[in-house]
Amino acid sequence: MEQSARIQSDPVAAAAVSGADAVRSDANVVVLGSVPTAAKWSSLLDRVRGAAHYIREVEDRAQDYELRVQDLVEQVQADLRDADAKIRAAEQRADAVQAQAAMLIRASEDRARLAEERAASAEEWLRRISDTIESEFVVEPAARRIGVAGR
Repeated sequence: MEQSARIQSDPVAAAAVSGADAVRSDANVVVLGSVPTAAKWSSLLDRVRGAAHYIREVEDRAQDYELRVQDLVEQVQADLRDADAKIRAAEQRADAVQAQAAMLIRASEDRARLAEERAASAEEWLRRISDTIESEFVVEPAARRIGVAGR
């Protein structure tokens, strides 16, 4: 598009494109004045070759960029798959740790409950032993012993 705009604004190029010397009118109409010379045709061919070479270079760069972008997209997709796999593995490990922690908590609660039951049982036995000692081994006050012995 840019190249065609330059050709339209250049009377020599317009003459080469039209095949004759040209004069521009206000309506952008090219009027043929004479048959172009070999130099004009040669110049036109050089411009066409240059434009074709430029277009090929642009297409080659575009293909290179497209390949690079595709490689990057594939790398990003692979990285995302790896990250997803790592996330799933971490979630599985977290679930396993959480399950083990819950099991350890239940075991600790069971041991605490059993320890409380043993402590309550031991306190009950100590109370019974204390009651038995007090009822079976009555200790009389010292004044009664002295009074009984002095009579």
